[in-house]
Amino acid sequence: MHLSPLPALHSLPVRLACAFLGCAVLASAQESLAPAEAPLAADAQLAQVATGFQFTEGPAWCAQGYLLFSDVHASRIVRWDEKEGIATFLQPSSKANGLMFDAQGRLVACQSESRRLVQIDPATKEVTVLAESFDGKKLNSPNDLSIDAHGGVYFTDPRYGNGEPLEQDAMAVYYVAADGKLARVIGDLPRPNGIHLSPDGAFLYVANPNLRQIVRYPVEAPGKLGAGVAWFTGDEKLDGTGPDGMSVDERGNVYATYAGLVVIAPSGAVLQRLAVPERPTNCAFGGADFQTLFVTARTSLYSVRTQVRGMGLPKSASSEATQTVVTGALSLAVPASWKFSEPTSNMRLGQFAVPGPGGEAELVVFYFGAGGAGGVRANIERWIGQFADEGRTTQIAKGECASGDYAVVTCQGTYNQPVGPPIRRESKAMPGSAMIALIVPTAKGDHFLKLAGPQKTVEAAASALRRAIGAKGAERAVTLEELGG
Repeated sequence: MHLSPLPALHSLPVRLACAFLGCAVLASAQESLAPAEAPLAADAQLAQVATGFQFTEGPAWCAQGYLLFSDVHASRIVRWDEKEGIATFLQPSSKANGLMFDAQGRLVACQSESRRLVQIDPATKEVTVLAESFDGKKLNSPNDLSIDAHGGVYFTDPRYGNGEPLEQDAMAVYYVAADGKLARVIGDLPRPNGIHLSPDGAFLYVANPNLRQIVRYPVEAPGKLGAGVAWFTGDEKLDGTGPDGMSVDERGNVYATYAGLVVIAPSGAVLQRLAVPERPTNCAFGGADFQTLFVTARTSLYSVRTQVRGMGLPKSASSEATQTVVTGALSLAVPASWKFSEPTSNMRLGQFAVPGPGGEAELVVFYFGAGGAGGVRANIERWIGQFADEGRTTQIAKGECASGDYAVVTCQGTYNQPVGPPIRRESKAMPGSAMIALIVPTAKGDHFLKLAGPQKTVEAAASALRRAIGAKGAERAVTLEELGG
């Protein structure tokens, strides 16, 4: 939990909306989406579900049809469902904070008072300790958690509201494996707070509120992370301090609690902002269709309908069935569901039909010879130019793979999809599209990979595409000029 004061809201319409418990959605100029594609409807309204609590945190939806959340200062876990309303699930709760149900329906809780991570049987309330010390010393105060597809738990261990000296030498992030082994996986953040995995389990997001950041770490194996990158930094005026807790939808969009709710695309671009009447602390998806976002905020619990389903427990990226396809000098390990077909032109080495939530996308592998059709910069400029100027968002980065440094460009907007023979230069406008294009070095020269199609599908396939080329660690943003030729 983050105890900084709520900054003033910066628009009169938002202040008025909050006064009536209905808060306007503020669209960001950073990324433009059609109304039907946006995570929140333009007229989305927060509804107050319940109030009168001391300090709410850690919402968690149970598959049995009810929500649990923590009233931390009251040392109480509260149960809510649409028919029965509010009831006490557990009290005292040892000031439980973050909560989450695992695949077996057991509740996993961060107990700040007893400074431990526990598992609670919902029926008997029997408590099993998962972690309470590291290197022979008591944990600081477990705060929030995220469960992976392997039954392991990532959790943050900062210290809030307790002036006693720390026994640990850091406020850290830990991983408890399914076999009970505990490992420290992050030790260089000053006060890690909220935490959440991506839908495919390929990335771990960690709140770094001291710098208003969300740091993203590639998950190389269960409990093993690559180098983190400051993936998003909140706007000081719009977002205030934070973030605290967060949730993720099935497209990989992150819902982070700053002064209000900030919805962030997998690219790191802001999609929408939603003001909240009280300072929010955390959020989680639930409801019969998993399209209700529950938001804990100081003395109350709120909810808002979304146009996207929340994610469940992450799917195991490492256990997904793959196929190895050799295209030129590249050997690609891609999901078995990506259907390979022989090239349809001389410039193509191969192509894949990529299924996904938005419909089918296409991955094409090109090789243009030693000259590379003008080089890295020329190809990136050409790819960017395939999207209409209006509403287009673009990110350029470099990363490392087994064969060296690769360049990547990501675009969202209206894609002018080429149709017919290249000599005719004809295209069809496809709004709501996205593209990820990679330039990968090989012993025989650069190979060019282009994944394009419906934005939902491209975003869902992004991690698998990077794994296919053996990408290592985080990418770093660069300008077009920095790429050189």
